[in-house]
Parts: sequence; C-alpha cells; structure tokens
Amino acid sequence: MKQTKIAIIGAGAVGSTTAYALMLKNIVAEIQLVDINENRCKGEVFDLSDALSFCSTSKIKNVSIKELKNPDIIIITAGIAQKPGQTRTELLLINKKIVTSIINDLKPLDKKTIIIVVTNPVDAITFFAQKASGLPFNQVFGTGTLLDSLRLRGCIQKKLSIAEESIHAYMLGEHGDSQFAAWSAAYIAGIPLQNFPTISDDDLHQFSTEARQKAYDIIKYKGSTFFGIATCVATLCQAIIFNQKIIIPLSIFVEKFKIYISLPIVLGNKGIEKIIDIPLNKLEKKQLELSIKTIQEMINMT
Repeated sequence: MKQTKIAIIGAGAVGSTTAYALMLKNIVAEIQLVDINENRCKGEVFDLSDALSFCSTSKIKNVSIKELKNPDIIIITAGIAQKPGQTRTELLLINKKIVTSIINDLKPLDKKTIIIVVTNPVDAITFFAQKASGLPFNQVFGTGTLLDSLRLRGCIQKKLSIAEESIHAYMLGEHGDSQFAAWSAAYIAGIPLQNFPTISDDDLHQFSTEARQKAYDIIKYKGSTFFGIATCVATLCQAIIFNQKIIIPLSIFVEKFKIYISLPIVLGNKGIEKIIDIPLNKLEKKQLELSIKTIQEMINMT
C-alpha cells in the first residue's frame, strides 16, 4: 500500500495531538510535523516516536517547510488562539497573514494536494487559504462545525441513551456564535427528532446551547481545546485516504454565497465531492442568512 504523506503545519497542542490521533488510527502514512519553533517541533517528534511501537503503519519526522515534498494532505493548525478582549476580526488579520505566508512558502503545490484548515476563524481563514493556494475549491476546506455537530449528538445521546452513530443531527453555518442546529433535518431511526418521544422544544434549545457553549467551557477550565478537533482531523484524513464518502458538515466554498460556510458534504479521496442540500425551515434559513452575513462581513473587513 502506498504510504500517504501528511504534513501538519503547526506543532502546538492541536497539531501534535492530530499527529498522535493519526498514529492511533494506524493509517499507512508518513507524518511530517512542521513548526517555526524548531526545538518544540523536534521535541514533539521525539515524544511521539515513542508511540510508534504500538502504531506499526506510521512514520513521523520533523522537517522545515522548505523540506516538504509533495504532501498528499496538508493540515494547517498554525496561528494564534483568540485572547481575552481580542475581536474575531483582529484574530483574523493576524492568522490570515500567518496562513497566507505558510501557503506561499509551500508553493509550488502539487495539483492533487488537499488542504485541511483548522486555524480560526476557520471559515474566513479557509477562504484566504484557498485564494492563496490556487487549488480547486473541493481540495481546500475547513473543519467547520464538524466537532460542534458531534457535540450536539453527544448531548442528544445523554438524553436518550442511544448510540451517537444512530443520531443524525447537524450544527451548520458559521463556526462561531451564529451557528445553529438544523432540527428540521435531524432524525433517529427515520423519526424526525422534533417528533421523537421524550424530546421537548426546551430539550432542543438546551442541546444546541450546550453544543455551542462547550468550547468556551473547555477553554475556561483548561485553556484550550485539542483532543476533539485533533480526532476530527484524523478522521477526515482517514475518509480521504480510504475514499469513504462519509457525509459530514465541513466549511466548504458555496458558489452562490461566495464564501466558505459549514454545510453537509460528501468527503472522498478527491476532497469535497458534493454538497448535500438538506431541507431547512423558515427559522433555520434566517439563521443561515445570519451566518452568511457574519462571514461575509468578516472577510470584507480585512
């Protein structure tokens, strides 16, 4: 089996944990870790290499950005985290500069390379990453509301004691405060969640609030989030490598909106294969419009 080359740009908590999650999945891959802090990067690789005895299909090494040679998948986690009192626009201006510089340093990019953007604010950053890369829209996408959707399903699972895999529900829109739960397209065993026994409107409101709030709670208690998002990214790589064609929400370019925003898509070995057009009610359409406006304004302010 051909060994996939996966480059992770940024060896901080998210980047190094992503490397670890990839190793635990036993994907046949050469993981290349890159960071401007070369000593930190080298230390992470030394530490991660101790786990290789339990992950026989992976290799890991630290390289400079100039040493990267035609990676199949590039994961961008580099950037700063939002600080207290810092606006999302201020965060965007800094991280846009960082990510754009990284992509320029990576050029020339292989025409088949897939770029996964994790850096926040992810919708706007992915927009500028694609623009800088020149790659097709389907090959550049962000993690978007994937983790938020999994958190939503986790909330429902606790209420109903049903496996999360059997719950079909999505958080959509902006990866930010304007994201929303698409309840009109949420089902369990073919039954609309809104009609499911023991589920009330108050429950639905609580589920979406908890899913939206969970990242803030994690940051409050431990300073940052990385286990969940790292596992999401490893799952995306697995879906690409094995052409799994899973349906998940990601931040993707929508032609009619001219922005990146999270909607359900099919993910395969060439990236985004198609957008799934799910039904939304009047309220959800308004919530989607608010997310579109929020992202458009953010992009236009830079």
